[in-house]
Amino acid sequence: MILPIIVFLAALAAGLVWERRALRWMVVLAIVLAPIRGGLLALAEDLSLPNSGLAINALVPALMAALAIGVLVRVRPRLSDFPRLLLIGWGLIAVIALLDFPGQDVGLKLYGVGLAQYLVYPTLALAAWPLYEQGDSRKLTRLVIGLASLVAVTVVIQALGIESFIQSAGAEVEGLAASRFAGITGSYLHTSSFLGVAAVLLMGELLKLRSTRDRVLGAALLALVFSGEILTFSRSGIVIAGIGAVALLILVARNARVAFGAMLVAAVAVALAVGAISGVPPEAAGERVSSGFSPTADEGNSLRTEAFGNGIDRFKQNTVVHQAFGEGLASTGNARNLVSGEVFTVESYYLKLLIETGVLGALAIGGFLIFSAFVFARTLWQRRQPWIASVAAAGLGLSLYNAIYPALETQILALVWWLLLALCLRGSSDATAEAEDIVASRQAGASGDRVLVTP
Repeated sequence: MILPIIVFLAALAAGLVWERRALRWMVVLAIVLAPIRGGLLALAEDLSLPNSGLAINALVPALMAALAIGVLVRVRPRLSDFPRLLLIGWGLIAVIALLDFPGQDVGLKLYGVGLAQYLVYPTLALAAWPLYEQGDSRKLTRLVIGLASLVAVTVVIQALGIESFIQSAGAEVEGLAASRFAGITGSYLHTSSFLGVAAVLLMGELLKLRSTRDRVLGAALLALVFSGEILTFSRSGIVIAGIGAVALLILVARNARVAFGAMLVAAVAVALAVGAISGVPPEAAGERVSSGFSPTADEGNSLRTEAFGNGIDRFKQNTVVHQAFGEGLASTGNARNLVSGEVFTVESYYLKLLIETGVLGALAIGGFLIFSAFVFARTLWQRRQPWIASVAAAGLGLSLYNAIYPALETQILALVWWLLLALCLRGSSDATAEAEDIVASRQAGASGDRVLVTP
């Protein structure tokens, strides 16, 4: 565990010495580190790093600890500087974690891992808030799009057999018509959802393009992201991207529906061709997506239903104390792999909350998540600017995914969800959104691109 300690001390020193500039770069570094976990694990394994899994997973929490301290010491924000919803979310999670501790039976080490799972990314959202400057919101969404493009490239590279990456599960899955590839994230499930979110953000950028050249280049980038999505042979990202595409097409595209639809169709066609070349025929991809809506015909859905039942049975068998306050943070999920424990998988974040934090935690944290989904939906309905609408649509799609998958347990997805929530809150006022659009327009104009700013 020496590596996370070194990262913490180095980041803390940089934040205290170079202050705001270094702290802003810490936020960027945290966002960059999350999607490349599989690549970092491969590197750590090549270097024979002790406890490599725990060390690599502790890098972002170490960075966030340094960031939070740096912001408190150097920036000194007041509580009134933060949005109320982020403060409420952080406070609810912290209080539930505290109440969970006396009755937990997972052990201090696993509880600490769980505490990081629950609090690192809410802390990131809060710590980054006073560091934002004009134009940062769009820069962050473009950073996510750039990272997703990198991830998609690594998926294609892996599918073509050029290079391999460490995956949490094998590429060949019995009963599926094609192999599954994760690329540099290490998990095809995480890759799929991440690419789905990024695709929606990219669609928001496409809606602002006017020239034929820019639209062709934008559609090509979307095709790359879709290609990576298809090669994961997972449905989550496709559903998230589909929700975003429909919402943007109906609510935002307006007079640009034909051009936007043409870019989507072209991107999907190219992605299907790439998938076919790499071993995923179009009919197999179509059947994979449609099977997700069948509770019985799809083996994955059957296993998910079984996992739901197992989780509910486990909750019923718990003591009254555990039913009320939970078994302990990280008592379910893959975190047990880090401490050589038996993994108990649940297929819903809300069920995870019920088992780990009890009825009290499920009501408090689950209620916050549901209200946040409402915030995404309300913003999407009320605000019709492409950028903020794409952020809200992506956040809504990922929020819905929590019902059938413990998305916020995953570093990359938790980071993206909290980032989207913060950006949605920043863009909720007309002044903020207009400023972001003006800055983006001026930057694009300076680079020679023509951008349409939708009123």
